[in-house]
Amino acid sequence: MNKWQISEIVQKALSEDLPFEDLTSELLVEDNLHGEAYFLAKEDLVVCGIPVVEEVFQQVDGTVELSFKVKEGEEVSKGTKFGFARGKVKSLLKGERVALNFLQHLSGIATMVRRMQKKLSPYGIILLDTRKTLPGLKVLQKYAVRVGGGQNHRFSLSDGILIKDNHIKACGGLEKVLEKLNRTPHYAAVEIEVKSLTELSLILESEANISAVLLDNFSQKDLAKALDMIKKSGKKVLVEVSGGVKEENLDQFLIPGIDYLSSGTITHSVKAVDISFKLDKVWKV
Repeated sequence: MNKWQISEIVQKALSEDLPFEDLTSELLVEDNLHGEAYFLAKEDLVVCGIPVVEEVFQQVDGTVELSFKVKEGEEVSKGTKFGFARGKVKSLLKGERVALNFLQHLSGIATMVRRMQKKLSPYGIILLDTRKTLPGLKVLQKYAVRVGGGQNHRFSLSDGILIKDNHIKACGGLEKVLEKLNRTPHYAAVEIEVKSLTELSLILESEANISAVLLDNFSQKDLAKALDMIKKSGKKVLVEVSGGVKEENLDQFLIPGIDYLSSGTITHSVKAVDISFKLDKVWKV
């Protein structure tokens, strides 16, 4: 994640929340008032978003001093004061909400991913994100997935060939798609979405250059059959499984032979963790 990418996102967020002035602080808070505030974890969580918080306060007021007692990606327990901000009270209040919005959301992603990946790791399965991200926040959300211990799938449509059901429909069927794949450049990795055992059989029998298959919305029974078919075929293809993958139902996917589990939930509908920003000490200069 590049600093300029963070800077652009933060700039847009601050322009939404602070188009002119903080009217409340301008009315109540004196210019010579300084203070120190802390970030408080109100639940167990994985900290993610420190570079974004730093950029928020840098853009609000470059004189604000930040210090974090934990590293990015570190787990902290409920009740931990894990970061401190020191500077003009007006500046602390201006940056508070935007900083927390990013920190709570990104830490929410990293926390969920960490829990899920811990369950998957003994089975050799890696958790992947998808392109189901919030517009404008893809860079940050995919970064949070990595901090949590997962991996990124394609970042954009330009990053690889993933053939899905609508591509197959547009081409006139799976057989037509497989014919076209014979013209795929040797350096291009190809993944194809599979909806049934019949489709999987066609793919395994073809000579097309396919690197991975995406078994989508398979029942547990058909998933077991699919994994057995792939093993017996002798083909070296990676196996990704998707379709309703959530933390609550993760146990049903703990099956040897799966390389990747992909989940849109970890980015598009993750719950933000609870973090407070509390003004602790105040003094005049």
